[in-house]
Amino acid sequence: MTTSPSIASEVVPAAALTAAALPCPKLAALKARAKALKKWRKQERLRFFFGWCAGCHALGFSF
Repeated sequence: MTTSPSIASEVVPAAALTAAALPCPKLAALKARAKALKKWRKQERLRFFFGWCAGCHALGFSF
């Protein structure tokens, strides 16, 4: 019976992972601000759209 040779996995030091995984505080704040601004724009766009739909609906019943 033949057995396959075991494959050795690479060992990565934990210090290398933690240093690379920590984001820059300035970059994180910038991304959070951009995300909040994008969400606000989407909410405003949808608010305008649903208001426009309600207006069309009201005009449709007036005739």
